[in-house]
Amino acid sequence: MFEFKNIKIANRYFQKAFDFQMQGEIVEAKLNYLTSIEIHPTAEAYVNLGWTFSKEQNFDEAIKQCHKALEVDLNYGMAYSDIGFYLLKQGEIEESIVWFEEALNADDFDGKFYTYYNLGRVYEQCGRWTESIAMYNKSILLKPGFELGKKKLLFLSSKLN
Repeated sequence: MFEFKNIKIANRYFQKAFDFQMQGEIVEAKLNYLTSIEIHPTAEAYVNLGWTFSKEQNFDEAIKQCHKALEVDLNYGMAYSDIGFYLLKQGEIEESIVWFEEALNADDFDGKFYTYYNLGRVYEQCGRWTESIAMYNKSILLKPGFELGKKKLLFLSSKLN
């Protein structure tokens, strides 16, 4: 019973943190994620905490938080995807590919469409047009109406024709 109560309290702090995050209140979001993690650590809370660090351009700390998420749940795909994204932001293109591909192998992952999109961006930067188009296509197939994927796909397809 005590553990269930802690999870409920941690979830309340997580929800408050997420609400602050959506409002752009990064400091408040960070404090509430930290409280949630202190009470009951989850992979999702660590990844979202990492996001708050990324908003401050502290990609090294954001990556650390994602690694902590993987210690909690090795199959949490968003952690792999976010590491890839932060590495991409740091110019570590080849390394980012490894993490994006690992994210696509994870089962527990609703945001695969975004990973495909980011992998498409990486391939596009590398001049790997066919692979890039395939990734943009997959992003749209997983999330019909995904505008970023559509725009990139149309742009790259028109460039090649």
